[in-house]
Amino acid sequence: MIRSLAAFFCASMMMLTVSACGGGASDDGREVLTLWKHQAGEVEEAANAAAMARFNASQDQYRIESQSLPQGAYSQSIMAASLAGRLPCLLTVDHPMVSSFVWAGHLQPIEPLVEADTLDGVSSAAVGRYNGEVYSAGQFDAALAIFTRRSTLERVGARIPTLDAPWSRDEFDEILNDLKATGAFAYPLDLQTRDVKADWWTYAFSPLLQSFGGDLINRASMTRAEGVLNGPEAIAFGRWFQSLFEEGLVNRFEPDERAFTSGRAAITYTGNWWAPAYAEAFGEDLLILPPPDFGHGAVIGGGSWQWAISSTCENSQGAAAFIDFLMTPEEIAAMSEAAGMIPVTEEAASLTTRFNEDGEWRVFFELMQRFAKERPESPAFATISNAYLRAMQDIMNGKDVRDALDDAVDDIEQVIEDNDGYGRVLLAEEQR
Repeated sequence: MIRSLAAFFCASMMMLTVSACGGGASDDGREVLTLWKHQAGEVEEAANAAAMARFNASQDQYRIESQSLPQGAYSQSIMAASLAGRLPCLLTVDHPMVSSFVWAGHLQPIEPLVEADTLDGVSSAAVGRYNGEVYSAGQFDAALAIFTRRSTLERVGARIPTLDAPWSRDEFDEILNDLKATGAFAYPLDLQTRDVKADWWTYAFSPLLQSFGGDLINRASMTRAEGVLNGPEAIAFGRWFQSLFEEGLVNRFEPDERAFTSGRAAITYTGNWWAPAYAEAFGEDLLILPPPDFGHGAVIGGGSWQWAISSTCENSQGAAAFIDFLMTPEEIAAMSEAAGMIPVTEEAASLTTRFNEDGEWRVFFELMQRFAKERPESPAFATISNAYLRAMQDIMNGKDVRDALDDAVDDIEQVIEDNDGYGRVLLAEEQR
């Protein structure tokens, strides 16, 4: 383990040595602002490059020079750069990791730096906060939804839910059992459980937990999970989730990602990134629906990659000018049009083809605006996410629900206690 960490650190230092991490002046006399971002798909990379080129051409004070780093090692690269004193001026941060980056000293608040109206109208999940201060802002978000076919619901006489009236738990359970009874679907619901990444399980399934009335942590204190992640509502959610597998309504491990398009599953729960493929497969028969309301309102995950300013940036005003530029309606819309991302303001959405009020993907904008809930703003999020993954997979595989959730609570509260509450007050009853 020590050797592997040392090898990673050395490799990171080699990368940093050849990277332009500081400022300085460009050939045309402008101040260079170095930017690091995670590697994305080709379309998003091209959209980002075009946005940077437009910023560089829009003024004569600053020049953005960017570098993409492998997403799998992105956080470790930031930590290595911080230890070496070589953080870039600007960087991208995945929304749930903002708190960890702030706690580690990597970021500075952006709200005092950006223009007063830059964040006006931006959806809550597109802004990264910690302890009441704003540290990041993003141009886009994603949205989870229920995908099915109109003909499938007509087959069992099911109501088509709306954003104002999602399915209830009883309705959803009845529909799944009716679809199972037709004999056409071995497993009527696909939950994408073949994806074993903690990010997916927390993003996809903690909203269902929240709709039951539970949560990953007590958000008032951010120091306690006891009674929240293992309370009565969370246990009810866990037992329902476990029943889906016990009753043969969901396959633990689908062999591939084509359960819905191949007809093996009647309903799938996933993100808007699958919409183009599903629309191509099913055309006007495709339905995009809100997730069920399990008693405390429909909930979906919120928060994607966002822009931030490092704590060591020597030209914060220039970095803020870049964020101001990216967060204009025109630039948000340009990213949406180029990469298919959900714009985070109504004004930007109105400038797009697919997310304006009459656009074919308007439902995703509405889902994001109405139902998105950010993951907890806690530096312990990585532990929270991994603990939740283990608990949910154990529950899926038949472990006692209460025991699985208790184990997750213990893991979460231990890391918070080990870090003295991350600066928050640990009340006596919260220190078990």
